Amino acid sequence: MSVTICNFPPVRSNTPTRRETVSAEKNPNDTREQELWERISTSEGAERAEVLDELSHIAYNRSSYTQCLNLIESSLDIYYKLGGAENYLPEMTHLYEGKAHCLENLKRMQDVAETFEIIVQLKALAQDDEGQIEATRSAARAWYDVKEWQKSLDGHTAAIAMIDPDATPFSRGIDLINVGMAQAKLELFDEAIANYLSARSHFKEAKNPEYVKWCDNYLALAYIEVKNGQEAKFHSLHYLNYTKVAMDPIMEGYARFRLGLSHLLCQEYAEAEEHLARSLELLTFESDKDWEDIVAINKGLAQVLTALGRENEASERLERISTIEETISV
Repeated sequence: MSVTICNFPPVRSNTPTRRETVSAEKNPNDTREQELWERISTSEGAERAEVLDELSHIAYNRSSYTQCLNLIESSLDIYYKLGGAENYLPEMTHLYEGKAHCLENLKRMQDVAETFEIIVQLKALAQDDEGQIEATRSAARAWYDVKEWQKSLDGHTAAIAMIDPDATPFSRGIDLINVGMAQAKLELFDEAIANYLSARSHFKEAKNPEYVKWCDNYLALAYIEVKNGQEAKFHSLHYLNYTKVAMDPIMEGYARFRLGLSHLLCQEYAEAEEHLARSLELLTFESDKDWEDIVAINKGLAQVLTALGRENEASERLERISTIEETISV
């Protein structure tokens, strides 16, 4: 029952991003790469590690992420043998940041999370408070991606506890909504609601209606979980209003889903049927169908139909989705 499957992105990042090189008829990197490989055979120690680092950038620029990763690991191995972070802290921090980017491109999010945890430690050694906060957030987002909810919560909570001199209402809102999302996954709904409400206030202060909408979405879901139909209805309606103004039919489908369940909790069955039926129309129109939510909407409609005394219609609807439900639950 979620439009998003990952935490919200960083407000800013001090981690250097390895950018793609613009192609040309003759790429100067080709000559440079050949020169660097020739230097490998004659270099050793820190010089060799630097050459491997530069080669890793060239590999990254042509999207050879596995090769880039291998070059980074080889460079790191040398630095560890030369005393590690005690002697080469900036160089190793830079390499681990590059490693994180490679792993992100390779979709190895567990390794991404573990790499950012190392970067957190390196930033702390460098007394780079801002970098430590950003790395902590990055690790927490990666833990969320691999469904390590407690580790994600711990990371986001730690980031909030750090003093960020550049914090803004928007950045504070991002931290709070990410904390709330992790808490909701851990079924700590009351705590999640409190953080969503705080995040909503910050986003309103930042004059950002898009993120106020996201808070309304997650507040509606959390209030549905705790069976508070009135509050769920309030935030679902705000979410729906945004989607209508934005003319986003898919998001409108999700908003009507939440609003329909909210009316169901309030025993307002006619309104619940109207919104759930319209939600189903909108979400089944999407080419990449969200079958889990489509099944859930049908189940909600079956509850409404049963409450309205239309048991046969409810049974027929449940029968129609039974095969799909069995398939997606495997």
